[in-house]
Amino acid sequence: MDHLRALSTDSWTVVVAVVAALIAVWQASIARGTAKRQLKLSERIHREQNEPYVIVDIQPDPLHGALLLVIENTGPTVARDVRISCDPPLESGWAPRQGEPDLTQVMQEVLGRRIPILPPHRRLTFLFDNKNRFQNDLLPRVYTFTVDANGPEGKVETAQYIVDLDAVKWTLIEGRPTKHLEDKLVKIEKAIREPGHTARRGPLPGGFPLPDGVPVQVQQPTPASQE
Repeated sequence: MDHLRALSTDSWTVVVAVVAALIAVWQASIARGTAKRQLKLSERIHREQNEPYVIVDIQPDPLHGALLLVIENTGPTVARDVRISCDPPLESGWAPRQGEPDLTQVMQEVLGRRIPILPPHRRLTFLFDNKNRFQNDLLPRVYTFTVDANGPEGKVETAQYIVDLDAVKWTLIEGRPTKHLEDKLVKIEKAIREPGHTARRGPLPGGFPLPDGVPVQVQQPTPASQE
């Protein structure tokens, strides 16, 4: 403490000036680092806003329930030299009939080829499997797609998409997940209403069938009596 008391006023002025200068340098360094990070973030946002954005997904067909492999560029610019890989490799459970293509082989060819150019909002759709895939426990349920592409400013950041079939199995029919059941119930109801038809099941209110073993006799319409 004695050596601090021995400092003159001029000495204290120098010490305060040095400390202030150090603080100013430290603050300037922080501001410079913040400015660099903001500049990099701004450049990245600008680049991503002007880059292609290629997504890969497996979606159900809303009309027939078949599974579709979808490749789409949702970005504002053209994607070039698009490369797509899948882990594990896509395998279809649809057994081809004579003269029909093997969908597993088709999927391997589709993903094995580079797409030279994919314009903005261009959508490529390929038949992958039928709706019975959701009951097939022998094939993979989760796929990871890796997408690489080039944009106007060079290589686009690698993107990965994880597709879980169990997560989309209830979206077979958009807005009407029970449409297949509804169609079957309509057919049953039409068959029961046929004249002279005796059915083992009949429709309950709301379209549900009666339990097995309950016979239903459809009464024949009687002609109106003549006056």
